[in-house]
Amino acid sequence: MILFNITVLTDESIHEELKSWILEDFIPAVTKDEVFISQSLLKILNSPNEGVTYSLQFVAENEDIINQFRTSRLPTLHSKAHKEYANKVYLVESIMEYQ
Repeated sequence: MILFNITVLTDESIHEELKSWILEDFIPAVTKDEVFISQSLLKILNSPNEGVTYSLQFVAENEDIINQFRTSRLPTLHSKAHKEYANKVYLVESIMEYQ
């Protein structure tokens, strides 16, 4: 199994708005695709960064599913971050394999 993690670094001024959009719009849209085993949003409590940091996690059977997601749904998140929250949201992606 593969974990696709998106670390979301947000400015304090917009984190609640972005969190609501992720929970109410983005994750439900991804869930409808029924490609992931699970998806979740976690708030990182001990982040060394300023602002608020979240971990958006998706568990998939294989990396092909992650690659499909990166071309189909992920551009929506990137667009939101860059157009609506320019210089207030930074996304860092990582792919991990369960051992």
